[in-house]
Amino acid sequence: MARTRLISPFPKQFTDRQWGRYVKQGRDMVEEDTSIQFRLGDLTLKMIKPKGRGINQGVFRVLDRFADEIGSNVNTLVNYRHVAMAWPPDQRVVGVPWKVHAAFDALPDRFEVIRHPPEGKERWTENLALSRAGRLPNQPLTKEEKLDRVRTLMREDESASKAVEEMIRRPDVAQRVMSSPSNQRILYRAHHEQREQAAAARFAAAHERDEVEVEEVRQLRRREPAVDYQRASSEVLELIGSGTAFLVDLQRMIPGLHVAEFTEREVRAVLDNHRRIRAALDWCDSALSTGDKSMDEELARILSEGDEQP
Repeated sequence: MARTRLISPFPKQFTDRQWGRYVKQGRDMVEEDTSIQFRLGDLTLKMIKPKGRGINQGVFRVLDRFADEIGSNVNTLVNYRHVAMAWPPDQRVVGVPWKVHAAFDALPDRFEVIRHPPEGKERWTENLALSRAGRLPNQPLTKEEKLDRVRTLMREDESASKAVEEMIRRPDVAQRVMSSPSNQRILYRAHHEQREQAAAARFAAAHERDEVEVEEVRQLRRREPAVDYQRASSEVLELIGSGTAFLVDLQRMIPGLHVAEFTEREVRAVLDNHRRIRAALDWCDSALSTGDKSMDEELARILSEGDEQP
């Protein structure tokens, strides 16, 4: 690989000669490290002859013991073995780090690709190699690389839900997310579907009399359901589901409240919020009883109030 004369990118700190000397020393160390990694991989192949690209039966057990003996990690040795198997000695490129070889280990045309760095680049870096191989960079720098890393980490539902919980704890992030009308529609739709599913589940549980034996369901059998969930409109189910969810949340939260730690302002804020909730419930009860869904000025004022200020 042709080498060009190095020019110091920090002329006030290093002359071209100084910069070139440091770069050469660093490259020599990386080359030495690469040599050791390949030599360890080759040694494991010598200890146990490979049969195909996978981990042969018994290899892990041997390498686990071997790793303990030499003060290494078995997964590290397995990785060295895998890369050494993918890169026969006559195909390894001098001056290219082991991590670049590792990034290309699954490419069918890796022997050709590694010899041609991207246009405008003198050599491959680990992140460039990972990107060329269609894998996530270890240190995402661009916006798209960072988003790709997040998408990968959030593929599992449990991890995704935990990540969202962490994000919405940041008011600035939550505000930016909820300022998007499309996000508002997505969250509303998800919440609405969740309530409908919860209502359907309650209906199913109440009518699985021959399969469910818990005491709560047995009690449900003895009385007529308040609503025919099969025929009730989605609005009825939504109203009942919303109220039920609120009651369940309060029953869960109240016993564990650390009231002594609340400030006076926080207590006033909660009580003021409950006042607005009671007003909204009265409005709903009135609408259900009379059919009049109008809102008077006093009610509008109460519902539009913010938290009480000190």
